[in-house]
Amino acid sequence: MSSHRLATTDWVEFEDELHQVAGLDGLTVRLRSETGRMQTIMLAVLLADDSFRAAVEPPPRTLEENGPALDPAAVLDGLDEDAKKAALELEGHLLEAVTGYRTGDPLTPEPGEPRPPYNPADPALTQRARIQAKAAELGVSDRWLWKLWARRTEQGLWGLVDKRKARIRNPLRNLDPRVLQAIRDQAAAERADSTATIGSRFMRRTQNRLDADHGAGTVPLPGRDTFRRAVAHLLDISPAAPAYRRASAANQPDRPFGNVLATRPGEVVMLDTTPLDVLAFDPGSGGTISVELTIALDVATRSILAWRLTPLGTKAIDIGLLLADTMTPELMRPGWDDALRYQMLRIPAERLISVDERLAEAAARPVIYPETLLYDHGKPYKSDVVERACARWKIDLQDARKLKPTDKPHVERLFLTIRQQYSEHVAGYKGFNVAHRGRTVEEQARWSIDELAEFFAEYVIAVYQRTHHRGLTLQGFPDLHVSPNEAYAMALGAAGFVDCPREANMYFELLPIAGRTIHPYGIELNHLTYNAEILYRYRKAKSPYPDGLWPIRFDPRNLLHAYFLDPTDGLWHVLRWTHALAEHQPFTDITLREAKRLIALRERAPEDQQEVARALTELQNRTDAPETWTRTDRKRHTRDQHRAAAQSRDIARGDAPVDDHPPLTAVPTPSEADAAPGGWGEIDLSRIEAAQVFDPDAS
Repeated sequence: MSSHRLATTDWVEFEDELHQVAGLDGLTVRLRSETGRMQTIMLAVLLADDSFRAAVEPPPRTLEENGPALDPAAVLDGLDEDAKKAALELEGHLLEAVTGYRTGDPLTPEPGEPRPPYNPADPALTQRARIQAKAAELGVSDRWLWKLWARRTEQGLWGLVDKRKARIRNPLRNLDPRVLQAIRDQAAAERADSTATIGSRFMRRTQNRLDADHGAGTVPLPGRDTFRRAVAHLLDISPAAPAYRRASAANQPDRPFGNVLATRPGEVVMLDTTPLDVLAFDPGSGGTISVELTIALDVATRSILAWRLTPLGTKAIDIGLLLADTMTPELMRPGWDDALRYQMLRIPAERLISVDERLAEAAARPVIYPETLLYDHGKPYKSDVVERACARWKIDLQDARKLKPTDKPHVERLFLTIRQQYSEHVAGYKGFNVAHRGRTVEEQARWSIDELAEFFAEYVIAVYQRTHHRGLTLQGFPDLHVSPNEAYAMALGAAGFVDCPREANMYFELLPIAGRTIHPYGIELNHLTYNAEILYRYRKAKSPYPDGLWPIRFDPRNLLHAYFLDPTDGLWHVLRWTHALAEHQPFTDITLREAKRLIALRERAPEDQQEVARALTELQNRTDAPETWTRTDRKRHTRDQHRAAAQSRDIARGDAPVDDHPPLTAVPTPSEADAAPGGWGEIDLSRIEAAQVFDPDAS
């Protein structure tokens, strides 16, 4: 059994942490950890613990105890000119006393050197005599000069500096280390809390933390002014700073998770969604609506491969179709300059057009086959639609850490560039937080979501892709910056061109799947019944799929239709909601949930198709009259309208599905009623009697 001798100020190791013995009292010992935490423990328990180690090396000296270990050259470089001049002047005197020359080099003498009292050629003037002469000249003792010379020999010019001028002032020297640690801990705990002042709540909570850790009244806080100065020196973000700044600082890691490197186009593509700092105008209601921007960024070339502007609430189908956009050329718009064509990327475009004929009418935006997707933890990115699309095209998935935007620094920095170059210059710019928002932002909004998308497409093609990027350099020429398009052209020369898939049915393959049984009346999906002529062929046929169900595709942005793949000829067919009427506008799954909620309030079953149709009609009627629209109704109407239009554009990219349904019976418009037989158009105006005129003088 080994024996241990403990004394006050000794350092021991206990529970994988260094502690200093602060006091001994017979059977107990008081320990103070490196962080200043105090604890009292039974001496027998301490000695019997397996983690106890005695006679360990003390931790390095801290700033609060013995001051910092300084780099002499760095401190000397930061001194003021007077202190430097005094040290150089003293060095010149010493060199003259020892060598006879103030520069210390006889080959570079100053005028009049060497002076007679310091001439090294005079055999009567020994070094000791020259030192005594210099001491008499300066009015100091020769012993002091010998000490200065020894310090100059050992430390250089730093040994001659007046340390009072080079002293590093530490305003925290006289504060208890436990107080400093409590300030840091309390600031870390309040980073996501509401804003508070330093002198009231934060100070009170810091004192409460000290009392809980070390006992009531054991560690008092300094005065209010001293406490505020300590907080200002310790914390980079004040506890009184706005909440968004403190929350952002709390999410920032102390070191990068890893450098995301990419050497060829498509090796790493980052996806992210952020609210656009522009309000969109809703032409239907005359109000405004918030917009979200989803971006796909290629890390190797910093190219914006695809983008989607949607109302708030990005869907998984939007992310899946965004992947399709990265592999689909961006078409030229009417009125765009020919300099924005794909042929202007300075690559052998004719050879590529022979591979992909779609590039003939494409704009100057890279078309890249992604290899790895780096995305956020948002719900749309974790959906089956995205995973199925990536599995279909053999794309690897890599998610960033939760609440760590620094794992995707390239795309996060891109959002700032978009704000500065695009959003700030668009009517309806609302700022990135409420503190920067004007009072008449909603009155200034004048562009719809589709118009904003067209403007953004022109910004990407005409501005961003052609602007030199500080993060892009030509290999071997670090001072030569290039644009994303130029980086793409150079990368193609090194890595080659990868042909992207050109499937006409890409849109349908990205839609969610629901396995259903084909009943005599059709199929049921989301408590809605869908039917089409093609289903009559398979009502009694056994499903060839392993689960025995027929896969039905549907688009959450428009539930008026579903889609069925005919296994015989491989054609897609449209399944229409059986109770869809002419007055039913396209509606999303969110609108359907609202209609079901109304049905539940009436204590009806959601499977009742007539009730669903009636609830949906009432809901759309309420949103059809602008004077009765609430804010929620306006958003729902605009969202449904925009997503239905986006769905129509996505379908138009490929082959149109087969629609066996007869056209819906529409309510005749007044103009049609006028021309119809027996309508207003056949009224003989000559037979209409004139209305009587009221005469006040008549009896």
